[in-house]
Amino acid sequence: MSRLAVYLEIEDPHEATVIALLARDAVRLPNGLVLVDTQSVGPFADVAEATSVRIGRCSAVFDGPTGPRTVRAGRWWRPPLPRTARPDRLAAAAAELDRALRGAAGGLPAAAADPLDADLARPDAAEEACRRLVGLGPGLTPSGDDLLCGYLLAARHLGAPAAADALAAAVRRAAPATTALSADLLRHAAAGRACPQAVGVLDALSGRAPLAPALRALRGIGHTSGTDLALGLSAGARAALRSAGTHDTGSSP
Repeated sequence: MSRLAVYLEIEDPHEATVIALLARDAVRLPNGLVLVDTQSVGPFADVAEATSVRIGRCSAVFDGPTGPRTVRAGRWWRPPLPRTARPDRLAAAAAELDRALRGAAGGLPAAAADPLDADLARPDAAEEACRRLVGLGPGLTPSGDDLLCGYLLAARHLGAPAAADALAAAVRRAAPATTALSADLLRHAAAGRACPQAVGVLDALSGRAPLAPALRALRGIGHTSGTDLALGLSAGARAALRSAGTHDTGSSP
């Protein structure tokens, strides 16, 4: 819970699901329901943690310490999807992203992302990456999870489907090691859904938009989350390039 969002965990016997109630000016997470009010109005001022919530009729009612508190929902929103990739532009855009992130300080030491440069299409490598990264770091979305989200998004959209599938399966098994919110965001990333800022960088990697402003917007998210997402996107782009190289080699006479 923060001034910008409240996260509701829906109890489900099969899979935990989280709904993010977002102030209108919050980062729009793919599991979000956008409210009418901005954070300056303080829509969550009296909301207590670990309380029950009733949702319906375009509002949510919390049992707060001073009595019921109602927040009004604006609308569900559909997460934007990246534009169709232009494979001929990927190598140059990925190299530009690597240069822009050189020396970038995310929430973890640089070596923590090393498992993402293995062949994650191999189930054993995907399992090892999850073992080392899922839940690693503080906060509701640990840095290790942000790295994995970025990798999943880039692998899914830029052309490394085997790596995305293997990592998605490993992430589902490792989900109990992290927070409910982060596990749900990993699930959305595995399906190719993300916040608009991450989609902006994917568009740049696809050759459809300039990289610098998109990367600046993404890195502005949270304390280190945006940078960690960008580092994961960079690793996923490298995986897509390796996958394309393998396919080209296999199709040569």
